[in-house]
Amino acid sequence: MIEVIRNAPLAPLTFYGVGGPADELYAIKNPEALEEIWAETIALNLPKIILGKGSNLLMSDKGFRGRVFLPKFQKGTWVQRNIVTVEAGKSWQSFVEETNKHGWEDLCKLSGIPGNVGGFIRGNAGAFGVETGDKVLQVEYLDALGILRKRMQPDCGFAYRESRFKQNPDELVVRATFRLDQPAGPEMALNATKELMAERWAKYPPGRSGGSFFKNPVPGEVFAGKLLEEAGAKGDTIGHAQVSERHANFILNLEGKATQNDILTLARKWRDKVKADTGHTLEPEIFICDEYGKKINL
Repeated sequence: MIEVIRNAPLAPLTFYGVGGPADELYAIKNPEALEEIWAETIALNLPKIILGKGSNLLMSDKGFRGRVFLPKFQKGTWVQRNIVTVEAGKSWQSFVEETNKHGWEDLCKLSGIPGNVGGFIRGNAGAFGVETGDKVLQVEYLDALGILRKRMQPDCGFAYRESRFKQNPDELVVRATFRLDQPAGPEMALNATKELMAERWAKYPPGRSGGSFFKNPVPGEVFAGKLLEEAGAKGDTIGHAQVSERHANFILNLEGKATQNDILTLARKWRDKVKADTGHTLEPEIFICDEYGKKINL
């Protein structure tokens, strides 16, 4: 089933709260219903973007001159005791807690990160030394012809905040299969998830943002937030965008009035300062999108 909405405002659908109207928004409740429209969109060379939970994404104030796909399918199936297949539209947090209830703690460290399963696969989200791709067995996706295909984990191109699906926008993640190998009592696993989630949210600054703006230049060793803090970024404001006083790697949308340009101007200012001070080049972790679905580079 597909619901089509014309001139759909995007700002309410994103964590940043930034974005003008999309020409067409497709809310998809069944992945099979997506096959034909996905292939048609690519064949017609129409701009397209997949919008999950709307985190790690900064849309254009001009809106989107094409089709926005909103996956709503979220079925999960336990294939074996430790193997589960889950559809891309399922909330990541609810998926983690479901694995906890089945007695597994593998994904606890990825608690509290906003997004859905498809977004986690695409961006290989990670925290505390654990990455999504570490637990993936295989990924099912639609190719440019709308044909459902499968790739085993070694062929998914997982790297730091990367995957082949991020590099190939004509491939749409439909579902993924995870293999879990860290058994725990359901109560113990759920408690670990809740504790880590509370710890993470306590560190998040209040206000609207897309999460961490920049990638860490050297994962696990050199941290973007520390470089920005040492450069003096905290509290700096341009327009209605502000570097958080609590965490320098968060750029906030003040009062919901920031524009994409406000945020980008502020990000460029402090990227350049960090480069001049340290030699490290900060790269965005979020996807910065123009009105035609193209990536905007800082």
